[in-house]
Amino acid sequence: MSSAAASKKVVLIAEDYPDISQLVSDLLRDEGYDVIAVSRGGEVVPAVKQYHPAVVLLDLALPDIPGNAVLERLSMDPETDKVPVIIISAYSERLRRVPQVFAVVNKPFEIDVLLNAVNQATAARRQAA
Repeated sequence: MSSAAASKKVVLIAEDYPDISQLVSDLLRDEGYDVIAVSRGGEVVPAVKQYHPAVVLLDLALPDIPGNAVLERLSMDPETDKVPVIIISAYSERLRRVPQVFAVVNKPFEIDVLLNAVNQATAARRQAA
């Protein structure tokens, strides 16, 4: 991936609840991020390959493919294995940790905690590029 793509402020949100997805999207757009939202686990890897986000916000309880399986797919693919992932879930105790997990934000979340995690992950991603 080019450093220009890595420096973009694109965030991919994988969340199946439309209200939460919309809330997080609005918050991130207000902070200057471009947001791509998907609602199914099977959409995450293709979206990461297409949009090259600086960070992925991933719910663990997605309807088709569980978040842990999505993490495994991301970490096993050389095109997606360096993208930091922030887990945003009410079920974080189910998380199987991989190095790609940058942070865990538990639902219900505090807005400042979520924004701080996203800002730190995107800054780390830009430095690594």
